[in-house]
Amino acid sequence: MKAKHGLLALFLLIVHSLKGADFVASDTLPKVSSLIDSLLLSENLDWSVRLVTNFKQQQFRLSNDDSKLIYRPNNPFGAGFGIANQKMVIDILFNIKGDSEEVTNKFAAEGAIIVNKNMVGFSLENVHGYQVTSKQTDEQEFREDISVFSLGLEYLRILSKNQITVRGMKAGISGQRKTIIAYGLGGFLITKNLSADASIIPEADSPYFNDQAEIFKTSSFGGGVLGGVSSYFDLPGHFFATIYVASGIGLEYKYVKSEGGNYVVSNPMIYKTDLFGSLGYNRKKFYIHFTFGTDWYLSNMDFDNDMFLSVTKSKFVIGYNIGKVFKRNKTY
Repeated sequence: MKAKHGLLALFLLIVHSLKGADFVASDTLPKVSSLIDSLLLSENLDWSVRLVTNFKQQQFRLSNDDSKLIYRPNNPFGAGFGIANQKMVIDILFNIKGDSEEVTNKFAAEGAIIVNKNMVGFSLENVHGYQVTSKQTDEQEFREDISVFSLGLEYLRILSKNQITVRGMKAGISGQRKTIIAYGLGGFLITKNLSADASIIPEADSPYFNDQAEIFKTSSFGGGVLGGVSSYFDLPGHFFATIYVASGIGLEYKYVKSEGGNYVVSNPMIYKTDLFGSLGYNRKKFYIHFTFGTDWYLSNMDFDNDMFLSVTKSKFVIGYNIGKVFKRNKTY
């Protein structure tokens, strides 16, 4: 699946969900017109523009007993710009490739929205080209034919009385003036596809793995339950920090094509962990902050083979607050 197809499918899913749902005014989700107004057009929103640099790397690991291979994309740095308000953050970044011939081509997008006490987030990654590092031979080689596509959706219902904002937890900008802790329960969905022209195991490492680990294609789809805790800390001198930790467990359908044959993995378990933290400095007209986060997915592939996917990301942001943009709410 191409990145544009994934984005189109995600957009249609969101539109279909919004049109098909019977939203009512309550403490959960409002009607569609109120939702759009709340996120974009409300006169209560304070907007900011941002310059952003980032590091993002979707890597995965294949292991069997004491043998291990690590697959990392090259050129993980990017730069760009964005906008933000109390409930939404949109950052557009461009990958910095440099002069290297071993270039990873990638497309990535992520976002999060909070409507009252409901948080919905997504993460999309489409990566072509990986640097393969062997823990057995210490050798490295670049495989431009290895591609990984992943799309993750996450939902949390905040159960505590404290409200959290995307700006406070994900973007690092917050109007909070006190330390708060919020927790929630929800779920997640994840689909992953790996493909290569031949086995992803280098020839020199073949003796360390079984035939079922000689994978050249996988397809998986799964989901499960998720619980998380978010904390905002108001620090002296206009500084602040945020921490978010979530873990989940679920079931996943996994289909594998390998040199040892094609098979459906009998162990359906999938384990997920999210970690996020930020440190920032916030004044009336500008803010500076640094964020770091990582998402982990662990799956058993049978025959003593494990697949571990991690998405590590960090951002450095300089933002300028432009204040309120809309003088009055629009009606539909």
